Amino acid sequence: MKLNSENQYIERNKGPFYAVLSSFFYGINNPLAAYSIQNGIPTIFSVISRALFMFIFSIILAISGKFSFNIPREIRTHVVIMTISTAIINLCYVGSVNFIPVSLAAIIFFTFPIQILLVSILRGMHDIKLIDVLIFLIVFIGLILVIVPDLNNINPIGILLAGISSISATFLYFSSGVACKKSSPIILGFWVHLGTMPILIIAYIILSPKINTEQFSIFLPIIILSVCYIGAYCFQMLSLKYTSAVVSGLFFNTEPILTAIAAAIILDERLLMPQYFGGILIFASLVFVSLRK
Repeated sequence: MKLNSENQYIERNKGPFYAVLSSFFYGINNPLAAYSIQNGIPTIFSVISRALFMFIFSIILAISGKFSFNIPREIRTHVVIMTISTAIINLCYVGSVNFIPVSLAAIIFFTFPIQILLVSILRGMHDIKLIDVLIFLIVFIGLILVIVPDLNNINPIGILLAGISSISATFLYFSSGVACKKSSPIILGFWVHLGTMPILIIAYIILSPKINTEQFSIFLPIIILSVCYIGAYCFQMLSLKYTSAVVSGLFFNTEPILTAIAAAIILDERLLMPQYFGGILIFASLVFVSLRK
């Protein structure tokens, strides 16, 4: 009986667990991208590289595992939404940091779990109690403390781009939540990135950024970043396969904390006391949610 209870607990918490794993790999992405920028590699190149790695990885895995590349008809619209949302998030989130601080862009972007909660309440999709709303608010407050934004440098264009990327993330989560339950994350990764790649390449051509190619070693962080993105994307899809967009979005708020830790290691950025306090708030809230579920 105890073994069955443990198995049920593990099964219930697969979604949150995969969400935290996804956040871990996404958290490594941001500092590596910043490190690459410092060494002459534009962010758009990093975005294209990780999308290409995911596309190639999904092809290899699908062929070796003899997966069917067919997407069920009932979720094809959701896959299109996933593709468009992924492209917009990459372009707008990257573009926003050219106008506003990364910290402010991140705070605006990570309002998407709150958006998911509000949409779920309005659509009556989940039985959400007052305590759930309070937990989301506590997590968001903790998120603000972790990121510690610089509100002195505000540009409307940057705020607009970050806002668009956040709304796109909400669309991505709801569409992925449906698609992941009826198709393999690997096949979804193939089709989503097949559609995303041309958009990113066109953006790259339009922007025509200069790349420092004096040393091949400067591309090593891009390679690591791209490999981490594969893990981040696959675990994100698995999270949505095993839990709702609301719960997955909540646990995805661990990413800024993990980003801050990775930045301290990779970029030698030091955490402030408010960041430690914010991290404690977020993790305490997530542990409380896990125990309640």
